[in-house]
Amino acid sequence: MTDLLIVAAPALMLAMLWCLWRAGLLLLVWAPAVAHVWTSGYGALEQQDDYWHRGNDIATLRGSDWRDGEDSRSIEDEVVFEDRDGNKCRAMVRRNVARGWRPDGIFTIWYDPADPARATAFGPGSWALMALLCAAGLAGLFVFGAELAAAGGPA
Repeated sequence: MTDLLIVAAPALMLAMLWCLWRAGLLLLVWAPAVAHVWTSGYGALEQQDDYWHRGNDIATLRGSDWRDGEDSRSIEDEVVFEDRDGNKCRAMVRRNVARGWRPDGIFTIWYDPADPARATAFGPGSWALMALLCAAGLAGLFVFGAELAAAGGPA
């Protein structure tokens, strides 16, 4: 058990630092933009199929994907947006949408001003939330480790 704690604590710490770095990078360097979906990776046929086969990924046309949630799909859309200088840009963006429902055609993305083709739908808020979850997991791990040490270690 202590071996697991020794591996998990640094892993959670690195994950938390990565999430904080990513949130800071998005806030300080990248810029937000309003994106319009040009071509969607989640067509009407897949939406309808997901709607009628909820809870059964194997029966759907798309099948199971490790990035999908219980009630969400991870899709990739080609979006069009205007950068800070007013230039039209295109980018491929991965995002999560509600399974079986038509996704929004307009949403906020964050893009790299040096290379507008690098864009993400996951903003600094989602990265900060992931950092908070990693910190909570790390705190829980420390509490568990302290209780384990107080009890005299693993039996």
